[in-house]
Amino acid sequence: MLSWKRELDMKPAASIALWMTLSIELGYVILAPFVWHASWGHLVQPSILVLLFGLLAIARGRVRWITMLLRLILSAEFGLSVADRFGWLGPPGHGAAWGDFAHFVTYTHQVNAFLPASFAPLLAVLATIFEATFAVALLLGIRIRQTSAGAAILLCLFGTAMMASGLVESQFFYAVFVLASGAWLISVTDASLISVDRLIERIHHS
Repeated sequence: MLSWKRELDMKPAASIALWMTLSIELGYVILAPFVWHASWGHLVQPSILVLLFGLLAIARGRVRWITMLLRLILSAEFGLSVADRFGWLGPPGHGAAWGDFAHFVTYTHQVNAFLPASFAPLLAVLATIFEATFAVALLLGIRIRQTSAGAAILLCLFGTAMMASGLVESQFFYAVFVLASGAWLISVTDASLISVDRLIERIHHS
């Protein structure tokens, strides 16, 4: 009972955080063509994420199918990122962000430029393990609250590292803090529609 009360207490804070990050991300989408000379094609991904997580913010986690949809979107973001670094979305330079693990290790060092380059391979492996785990767990709906909370923490670490390393535009392109605050809101709402968690709950109450 105490745990559930704490989750309810965190919901307004998570909702405010999502609205704040959405507002900042929307500002980026509007200003990027003028400040960073970004093409409109470059802005498709962050624009879609703003629209989708905007639905979650408007619903405030009260509409279960919307919360479930954003849980699956979050899973897809992690899953596609992992697939990219193994070359499953195409080779380097052909539409993929990395195309192989070596390029991802290089990017990991860029994201963590404040750390020695020798840390990059280990961080790349750890990030891949966590992201793959979150992708599968969120897709299947396994321990959703804990998994989405962990995803929020990981994304906050990513976003903070990007900002500290000067990759401001990269952080905005991936809408990292929008994803992080969205994951936080998902962790304190009911996203168990069509999930292993819900199946287990039904079995226990049958």
